[in-house]
Amino acid sequence: MTRGLYLGKFMPIHHGHLWVIDTAAQLVDELTVLVCAVSQEPIDGRLRSHWVRSSVSENIQVRELFDDSLPQQPEDDPDFWPKWRDALSPFGPFDYVFGGEDYVVQLAYEIGAVAVPLGRSSVNISATMIRNAPYEHWRYIPTAVRAHFQRRVTFLGPESTGKSTLSARLAQRLDPSGQLSNLMTEYGRIYDASLKQGQNWTRQDFRSLTHTHIAMRNALAKHAGPYLIEDTDMIQTMAWQRLLMGELDNQDYPLQDFADLYLLLSPDVPWIDDGTRYGESFRVDIFEFLKTQLEGLGLRFVVIDGNDWNRREQLVNDAVDKLLNLSSG
Repeated sequence: MTRGLYLGKFMPIHHGHLWVIDTAAQLVDELTVLVCAVSQEPIDGRLRSHWVRSSVSENIQVRELFDDSLPQQPEDDPDFWPKWRDALSPFGPFDYVFGGEDYVVQLAYEIGAVAVPLGRSSVNISATMIRNAPYEHWRYIPTAVRAHFQRRVTFLGPESTGKSTLSARLAQRLDPSGQLSNLMTEYGRIYDASLKQGQNWTRQDFRSLTHTHIAMRNALAKHAGPYLIEDTDMIQTMAWQRLLMGELDNQDYPLQDFADLYLLLSPDVPWIDDGTRYGESFRVDIFEFLKTQLEGLGLRFVVIDGNDWNRREQLVNDAVDKLLNLSSG
């Protein structure tokens, strides 16, 4: 039986790595992919190992070498190669060593294997390129990894402040082709229109609404691309429970997994009754509650104010560009 080794940091794993793995798996009977990590690296080694396991077929042996004592470059330690030989010995022996980098030749020599250098010209991508500009290289990021780099922008605000319109326009701006499902619309409006019609709200209603919205968002995120735009979330639902029931229990809400940026729309635009809204008099109170919650939770937010809709949209775009660093690239 022939055994092959492919090691790397996989920070993160990408389609270039997967190309090497697929190639190597065809040339040996058993392939070991060894995820190497030290604690000071920007992405945890256990998470990287999970990504690799989730991205390769079940017949690939994925193992870990997490050791802060190992030198990371030959120039770091005169005993670099002896230390790596010792560290790799429990995983071997190996007949072949695969990889896209030049060190593969020396590594194979050190452990008594045959080097199979594959280069990077066929799939020219690196983990550094992805970390520095994930949105430009999204097509190279495996599904299991994408959630780590995806950014979520959530609109909050009282009724009739432009949440639905501005969130839809932002989603279209970030995906002009319309090929992605990158807009999570407000589930609360569907729930109310289908089940409540503005009456007889219960604590269980708000629980169900919240958890269903989160489940819908998580399912959509897999297809949303680099950016997921969200029209309200659980913080907005909390505001409505407090208003409609006169009470609020934070324990009903999974206060975690927050958006990367919240856009809080102020009520200084005219209120328009679309037949489903609850009333203009609640707007200031809801705005202040939302602002207090965002501040108390320490979340990143920008207030979108003014009564000029073009200015509001520009404020949205400016805030999002700053978050996603789009303005510089």
